[in-house]
Amino acid sequence: MVTTNEYTNLTEDEKTVLGIITELETRDKDPKTNEITISESLKITLTGEGIKKLKMISEKNIDSDSAINSLIAKNLVVYSGVELELTDFGVKIGKIIRSKQMSDWYNHNLLRCAKSKAYAQFCEKVFGKNLYQFNVLDMDQLDCLISSLDLNSNDLVLDLGCGLGKVTEYIQVKTGAKITGIDFAEQLIQWAKDNTEKNNDALEFQVGNMNELFFPPSSFNAIYAIDTLYPTNIDDLVATITKLKELLKPNGQLGIFFAQIIESKEQQHILEPNQTEMAQALKNNNLNFTVIDFTQNARDIWEREISIGNELREMFDKEGNLDLCEDRIADGKRCVFRIDNQLQKRYFYHVSSV
Repeated sequence: MVTTNEYTNLTEDEKTVLGIITELETRDKDPKTNEITISESLKITLTGEGIKKLKMISEKNIDSDSAINSLIAKNLVVYSGVELELTDFGVKIGKIIRSKQMSDWYNHNLLRCAKSKAYAQFCEKVFGKNLYQFNVLDMDQLDCLISSLDLNSNDLVLDLGCGLGKVTEYIQVKTGAKITGIDFAEQLIQWAKDNTEKNNDALEFQVGNMNELFFPPSSFNAIYAIDTLYPTNIDDLVATITKLKELLKPNGQLGIFFAQIIESKEQQHILEPNQTEMAQALKNNNLNFTVIDFTQNARDIWEREISIGNELREMFDKEGNLDLCEDRIADGKRCVFRIDNQLQKRYFYHVSSV
């Protein structure tokens, strides 16, 4: 049997397929069909046949059937008769592999964004300022975060999932606080170090995993997370909030942008600001919070992503970055559809005193 420290003994095909199954297990399924929505045109079940339909499998010419059979033989995956499921051991190995896959994906795509003149124009037109945003953060939302936390030069702050670091730098310059940005993508951290003000002692970037936060208790006056506290990045939301609470000094603050997505109108109550997964995690940690609804603001941003993406399509194409443009357009269409059909909300949660 493969041990946690021996996961590299898996073949590349096995790693790819195990990472896919790990990621798909975090997604909501249609309760009637058991299908997982991949895109507007593709829904699959978590089976061998379903996995074959994924673009990644065809592009890499992966023999997914052989990989699945091998993963089953190694007790990482089982077939329930309905769908593929990870064993407890498979969950452990899958998380390691998925983290590496996600890190590689962010390294590759965000560094391309940083070099792209088309993406710089896209951010300027969509968000109001080019900070290499790879989420749905415009200047109104960013100003809300800054004003809510009301930071000053005496504050020590942690940015969870800083990416290329330009948002981190913007907040630091605006507030004067000392901010540490962490991200699990090593190349992004190196880019942030190389492309932000080098003589700014109040700005620091470190490689870090949000599941293994290495800071001592009571290290920070404030911690913020901009669309990073999701299952693709963390193992357990309640446990993560517990850890963040430990890292805060007395009267410390949390600022969190969070999108709640559901798959069925039967789950409508989960979209309520005090009933979301984030709200429940905060309540489970006995944290009082205020909420601002940014759903309409986010919808407007995604509409701009669609229109500006189409406007700049030719420029992206000439750079060889058409897929970056098409991904943002497709994401915009998905999110507008979900909002219009009462399947998605976006909120800012502020815990003012821990």
